[in-house]
Amino acid sequence: MTGLVAVVLIAVAFGVGGDTPGIGDSGPQIRLFYQEHDTRQAVSLYLLILAGVLLVFFAGSLRHHLAESDRHGWLPQVAFAGGILSAAGFWLGSAVTLALIDASDKQKVGGPALQAMNVISNDLFIPFVGGIGTMLLAAGLDTARRGTPLPRWLGWAGIVLGVLMFIPWVGFFAFLVSGLWIIIASVLLARRPNAPDVARTPDVPAS
Repeated sequence: MTGLVAVVLIAVAFGVGGDTPGIGDSGPQIRLFYQEHDTRQAVSLYLLILAGVLLVFFAGSLRHHLAESDRHGWLPQVAFAGGILSAAGFWLGSAVTLALIDASDKQKVGGPALQAMNVISNDLFIPFVGGIGTMLLAAGLDTARRGTPLPRWLGWAGIVLGVLMFIPWVGFFAFLVSGLWIIIASVLLARRPNAPDVARTPDVPAS
């Protein structure tokens, strides 16, 4: 269920963080915002760090279940790599937010430096969106072909969402819906019975 918890933490983190300064805001505006909302931004970045950890665990679980049905395929590894990339994107965004919080209290850090970091923070969505898109696309292709460990309809939904996530203007909405895909997949994988272990009997030499 790590995928479900990760999605909830991401949603709460963005909700707590709220609207941050835009790209065109001045240095004094950015400084004032992070001075007044430092606690909220700190809580938001901490939740994203935790969400990234859980997302890695979900990606590992997803790879494990996909590999059970596709032992010699490469799509499970691609799905796992997408989850890792997405988690790294959330951590990188959290690091930039932490830098903005720290810099807002330092008078030696000028307005242009704050503006530069703010621009990076606003546009630093490609790694985690691209990572989620890659994970869903690979998992969807593998599942739609085999019908296991997830239903085929969920596999086709993953393919559609994975493709849409790389289309400008549409990718943001596909990213929002991808959270629902992860929740459904997380619940279905949690309810999936484990494959029974095959007992191996030792070879008995013929008398």
